[in-house]
Amino acid sequence: MSKLLWSADGSHIPTIDPHTKAKHLIIEKYVEDLICTLYGKGRRGVDTFTFIDGFSGGGIYKDDESENKEWLGSPVRLIKAVQEGFKKAKREYPINVKFIFIDDKQDHIDCLKNYVMPKSGLDELSQPKDCEFNYEFICGEFEKNINYCVFTAEQRKGHSFFLLDPQGWTDVSMQSIRKITDMKKSEILYTFMIDYIIRFIAGREDSLKRGFEDVLEADGYYQEARNSKLTSSSVQLYLRQESMRLFREKGKAKYVFSFAAVPKGDTRVLYYLLHLSKNLTALEVMKDSFWEENTLGYEYFFNVYGFGFRTVDYYERNQMRLKFEKSKDQECIELLDRDLGRILESHPDGITFREASEKTMELNPARKSHYEQYIRQLREDQLIEIVREGKVINSKSPDLRRKDIIRKSRARQLILPF
Repeated sequence: MSKLLWSADGSHIPTIDPHTKAKHLIIEKYVEDLICTLYGKGRRGVDTFTFIDGFSGGGIYKDDESENKEWLGSPVRLIKAVQEGFKKAKREYPINVKFIFIDDKQDHIDCLKNYVMPKSGLDELSQPKDCEFNYEFICGEFEKNINYCVFTAEQRKGHSFFLLDPQGWTDVSMQSIRKITDMKKSEILYTFMIDYIIRFIAGREDSLKRGFEDVLEADGYYQEARNSKLTSSSVQLYLRQESMRLFREKGKAKYVFSFAAVPKGDTRVLYYLLHLSKNLTALEVMKDSFWEENTLGYEYFFNVYGFGFRTVDYYERNQMRLKFEKSKDQECIELLDRDLGRILESHPDGITFREASEKTMELNPARKSHYEQYIRQLREDQLIEIVREGKVINSKSPDLRRKDIIRKSRARQLILPF
């Protein structure tokens, strides 16, 4: 249930928090790039999309920092991002998009539908040419509407995106997460309130036990944190690793990529923005969007995924905190020596660019462009060669393709640091 309140006529709206603004910018940038990438690829890309905003709210906030003192919420930002992505793709075939907005309060739905959307100019006449947009508004709890949302997305086919931004960690069940990840072309952007999990672990409140065990299905997870100092950096890293393990194993997500929202001057994580998907391209686009939009007063730390391979004590001794900035490109390249370098070293007869990316993309903050830059540098140093359709590529700066094979150079021994 939402703790934020909107009146139906928009006369009362809540004030936006800085971390929510950061989240909205990431979502907006990502959806724009996702549409441009999937709709624009190949001769005819994906032309059918379904967007579900499971906790939409009233769609508008007070914002004293903005010029007009208002900040548009996720529903309007989703719609406008799709429009911009469509324009950016510059394709000439139609696109069909359905938006489903869900909230548990009728006043919130009315505010969004009857006040915010008309105020934002979002009606049928405002749609770009060749865009068919359909809006559906549901008053109810997301959990009670998950089956309908999944059924609708499956019937429409195409690509589905679920934005789940609840106020608490018991508002979305792991069962619902699985229903979404079971679909072939789906992804989730989920606000996971790890701070509430920490409180449960520390206080062991009986009232939250059912939610922890039955809703989140986390019984048996986060065990080491129970006997640790919760403010220590090693436990923060451990909590992130356990969260990723939980959503991989129980949520059945192939890729889990996380963003940690950390207040200034603090090492405690407020929440993880988890991206759950089965698609490598979606993961790459999400990393690009996060990189570009990290501009507000929050630090996002990327920590190497090492659960099951290294102990918590390892991270206490070798803590790695990497702030995402555009000036950190070289650090990303250096990190690829450890992750991608190890993969290339262990496949002397070659591995495809796709396989190498799939094995390492979650392990480091590097973007696809960093991967390409790193591989080209190894090739320039004659440490590796790129093979396409059985032939070694001789051109100076080839465009890497997913099926290209990267292998040790036949002329020199490949020795990569990690």
